[in-house]
Amino acid sequence: MAGPSKQSLQQIAGLAPRKIVVDWLFEVFHRQKPLDELFSNSEASPLWQELSARDRGFARSIVMTVLRHKGELDWIVAQFLKKKPQAKSRVYEILLSGAAQLLFMDVEPHAAIDMSVRLAKTSDKSRHLAKLVNAILRQISREGASRLQTQNGDELNVPAFWRKRWRGQYGEDCAARILKAVLQPAALDIAVKQDAAGYAEKLDGVQLPFDMVRRDHRGLITELEGFATGDWWVQDFAAHLPTRFFGDVKGLRVADLCAAPGGKTASLINQGADVVAVDIAKNRLKRSEENLVRLQMTAEIKTVDVLEFEPEQPFDAVLLDAPCSATGTIRRHPDILYLKDEKQIFELARLQRQMLQKSIEFIKPGGILIYCTCSLEKEEGELQVERFLNENPTVKRFPIQADEIFDQADWLTEQGDLRLLPHFTPPSVVESDTISAGMDGFFISRLRVG
Repeated sequence: MAGPSKQSLQQIAGLAPRKIVVDWLFEVFHRQKPLDELFSNSEASPLWQELSARDRGFARSIVMTVLRHKGELDWIVAQFLKKKPQAKSRVYEILLSGAAQLLFMDVEPHAAIDMSVRLAKTSDKSRHLAKLVNAILRQISREGASRLQTQNGDELNVPAFWRKRWRGQYGEDCAARILKAVLQPAALDIAVKQDAAGYAEKLDGVQLPFDMVRRDHRGLITELEGFATGDWWVQDFAAHLPTRFFGDVKGLRVADLCAAPGGKTASLINQGADVVAVDIAKNRLKRSEENLVRLQMTAEIKTVDVLEFEPEQPFDAVLLDAPCSATGTIRRHPDILYLKDEKQIFELARLQRQMLQKSIEFIKPGGILIYCTCSLEKEEGELQVERFLNENPTVKRFPIQADEIFDQADWLTEQGDLRLLPHFTPPSVVESDTISAGMDGFFISRLRVG
């Protein structure tokens, strides 16, 4: 018996979304599949298609809760589990999912336990462990919360590899703030084409600098006022900033390299630039084109590897948002903690170095290159730029000034680069029960070529 049929899963309310959760967790932990890829592929799943919007949201919520609290969940399960079951049984993922519902979600204990036991019974590989699932989750329901109070969740939930790196790069105090902030759910930031103040009121949010609005995640994004009419697009505040350091781009020809999914392209167009968007990922560029259609914007789209791109004429300015470890986006993508390692960081740093070197070939003398990554790792930021400048004496840093970032001088390095961290908060945001503080981690350097 390979597993339950779609019909049998759908007959028991709440079982199908939990089955999808267990499958997703298995793919992340054992097959190194990014959560975004699993979310995208789920659209083709018959089981997913049958789920209500509420059940889809519930499945996503469980997965994100497990990933954000995995250290605590591992610890509490280990208090009662003598021997870890074989991976193929997926019982460990069932236990993580059930414990997350019991300890960190507003789910009735009997429902979380009953559904977990039923889930174990749906497969020959786990049926014989259903009683174990029941016993462990009952113990966690009784004792889990009190036992967890003795532990430091900030420490447990971030693997030791990352804790050691961030302490080495930022020091103990700053690293402690990063650990606390990096797994907090992110708010919804949107970039508004015009009338940000009006949309802050319409969407019950707060206005941010640079025509942005922050609000909570209530409701479907596609149903919020202004989405269908193309009045705004979703973009984290930190990710919006790189386009703001070129100066006046009206009428300038600007290349957006590694452009997908298109938020920076939209920002440049909205500021009046003539944009060429370049990316190797055809599917991601298709999403960019769809977004531009909704926003009633136009850009020249080039599906090509940046290292093989040969523009017909040089650009006034270039934005290189280089591929990176993306550790600055862990608030939105907590699976990164379990998918990336030091080897990948160094491999990405080599690619970034190649792209930087290629990028300066595209720019007119005196033109501006903005290099950025959504990474907390200095090999992909500060150290990358220092090496690049040492190897290219015709390129000079064009330091970002405090008055360009609303006098947040502590966001700047001594050299004039922008180093944003997850615990930094945009001006005008006060953390509340509905609107989160913080932002994505980002590194931004402004360079002048020739």
